[in-house]
Amino acid sequence: MVAVDRRATGSAAVRTGGGVANTPRAPRPAVAGYRCTLLRVALCCLLTFAFSLLPTHAASPPPVDFAHLPWKDGETLTYMVSMGLFDAAEGSFTAHQKGGHWEFKLKMASRGIVDDFYPFTGWFWCELAPDAPWRSVEYGEYRFEPKRIVKEQTRIDYAAREGTREIWTDGKTKTFSFKVDALDDVGTMLYHLRALPLKPGDHCILHVYESDSDKEAIIECQARETRAFGSWPAQPVLRIVALPGKGTHHRGGLTIWLTDDARHLPIHADLEFRYGTFTIDLESAK
Repeated sequence: MVAVDRRATGSAAVRTGGGVANTPRAPRPAVAGYRCTLLRVALCCLLTFAFSLLPTHAASPPPVDFAHLPWKDGETLTYMVSMGLFDAAEGSFTAHQKGGHWEFKLKMASRGIVDDFYPFTGWFWCELAPDAPWRSVEYGEYRFEPKRIVKEQTRIDYAAREGTREIWTDGKTKTFSFKVDALDDVGTMLYHLRALPLKPGDHCILHVYESDSDKEAIIECQARETRAFGSWPAQPVLRIVALPGKGTHHRGGLTIWLTDDARHLPIHADLEFRYGTFTIDLESAK
């Protein structure tokens, strides 16, 4: 796989109404103190997990069948993130097969009242290793906020058991070590959940790197239900929750529903944290 230098890519523009402006708007004081928490949850979108009780029988995840993945090259999933009656952000996940490996991308922008008070845009990418086991080899992000720009990339060297995080906007490089054979990033983890052959009662531990450290996410498939969400009709779904393991300080909780079919589409999620609850709904799947 050829390494790509992405530092010269991206755009510092933010969306304003029907167009794009190169100069971001300043946040209003009433929401400036709240922006960090809101933005973090919105940008991670399904990927910050927390509960209070850990099962004692969680194990390593079962192997992924790379020959029968539940998505195809070019699949695009578009989500709306809401808080109560208000829209907060919209994001689109896209899966691309790049030669011998998969690359996943997320584009996100503020919506509704958040766009009025604190507009932001961002795009994120992550890459899987070209061979089994399932493991991330690269994660990066570009975020554009009214008074902050983030450009960074993390690469994983499994032979050396070391990750390197380059924070381009600060001119800093950080490294961290890990002991496991396979890591997810916050992007590949969503697709990993879709690819796992989970059934009610199953538990497993995923190791996830974020902010130059290795964290645990303990996954539990709780039940098979028949539910309708948004524009999606009633259908069989799997209810999955995730719990914090070692290395994470997050509190709150996530419940996510995947369609119990060949595509394992994440059609709805409830994300609870100390400031309230976000709902995340799949608007379209192409």
